[in-house]
Amino acid sequence: MKAEHISSVEQRLGYTFKNKDLLVQALTRKAFALEQKQQNQNCEDQEVFRILGDAVLKAILVEMLINKGYDSRESITNKKSDLEKRENLGNMFQEIGITPFIRFGIGEQKQGIYTQSSVLGETFEALVAAVHLDTQSYETTKGLFINLFSKAALEDSEKKPSNKDSELDEMSKMWMRYNICETCSHPDTCGTMRMCYLDITGD
Repeated sequence: MKAEHISSVEQRLGYTFKNKDLLVQALTRKAFALEQKQQNQNCEDQEVFRILGDAVLKAILVEMLINKGYDSRESITNKKSDLEKRENLGNMFQEIGITPFIRFGIGEQKQGIYTQSSVLGETFEALVAAVHLDTQSYETTKGLFINLFSKAALEDSEKKPSNKDSELDEMSKMWMRYNICETCSHPDTCGTMRMCYLDITGD
């Protein structure tokens, strides 16, 4: 990987690697690495990094959601699942502008796999691991990546009332998630009826 490409990735990410090899490995798909090995070239791929990155990212997201006011296991788990979906990670990865620097295999390029957000999400996870290994600091890694998620989590926290003690069924909870008003003072009533309380009472 060319030095100028590495520099471009670092600028877009906002982090300069001490060990550039970690970044290169995070951006290397297994198919590309296998092709290089067939030509007797030593090349490490991102697969192991994806496992580590996934674990580190989970910890970052849980801590962030608690700090944002999510106060039940259910609300934290549901929101974390939304945020860490590879499609969501892939979309954020595209926004950073690092996609052109991923090293895909020839077959993957022909298949157009580089356009799939779920595939890009895998590289996002690998990138988290690379940063974590390079910094040797959870706090530094968290500080770098948390801003990518915090805005969406905060907006969701402000919009949806807490239903920590609610005994609503799952369908009612799902209705609440997408329909409750920002200023709703009767969330359980609305969720149970699956209608706006004010529409029902005329208040």
